[in-house]
Amino acid sequence: MMKSDIDIAKFVYHKIKGSSLESDITGKLSDRGRPNKSDREDIVISVLANEGCGQIQRAYVNVNVYVRDQWNARTKAWEKNTQRVGELCELCKFLFFIRKDEYHTVPSKCSQKTNPTGVSFEDGHTEHFINNKLYIEINNE
Repeated sequence: MMKSDIDIAKFVYHKIKGSSLESDITGKLSDRGRPNKSDREDIVISVLANEGCGQIQRAYVNVNVYVRDQWNARTKAWEKNTQRVGELCELCKFLFFIRKDEYHTVPSKCSQKTNPTGVSFEDGHTEHFINNKLYIEINNE
């Protein structure tokens, strides 16, 4: 039977729940969007595409990890916190190899990229997010 977006998001959520990635962030893990006005290191899961109702179902899932930028006193500007982004990128790598029952990721079709959010907070700070794009195949026998 075809899996819904909610089923797929829950699969990813439960793989992250209790992981070293979740325990290392300062914010929350969510499959329902980012907490309002949060400036913490949140993990947000969203299903981008969910296709195929036959034996093989395919889905793309974003797992975004938000990271506060750091203030550079010399340049007087907010900059990507490359050390923290690097640490969290490493902790995210297990996502490309998750599997359970009929679900599994296809590592060769997954990607990881860091982008600015384009949002400026009340105190002026900015942030980046690590976009982990997962390609998941589901065997619907």
